[in-house]
Amino acid sequence: INNNDKNNRCKVEQYHIKYSTEEDYINPLTLEDGKITVIVPQENTEIEGRIRYQGFESWSPWISSDAPLKEKQTGEEIGFLLPIIIGSVFALAVVILIIYLVVSRKRSQLKYDAEKAEGNTDESKKLNNQTEEKITNGNN
Repeated sequence: INNNDKNNRCKVEQYHIKYSTEEDYINPLTLEDGKITVIVPQENTEIEGRIRYQGFESWSPWISSDAPLKEKQTGEEIGFLLPIIIGSVFALAVVILIIYLVVSRKRSQLKYDAEKAEGNTDESKKLNNQTEEKITNGNN
């Protein structure tokens, strides 16, 4: 049972543990390194536990080894996601840049091919002008 070390205002008064047919009430001062150790008859024995805080009559909800409560992620756990997110955004930007370059190159190639088919390229105009000059000079 995690009494949530971040909770500094409430002190644990007692732990209530149930397993098999046994039921134990444990004083938090008797814990070794903040851990509760129980000996169970079978390996897959369900263990349930709850906490009562000082100054309160009611117990916390039961938690079970079969269905433990999931803790909220802390900054440390989210910290490893940050490089993944940044890497994904960077990879997406690179893919978009590559697509843009390929599309713009394809468009410029299509434009050049269309001009070439019509004979409107600079090279075609120069050749046409030279041919016309030769024809006019050759006829004189």
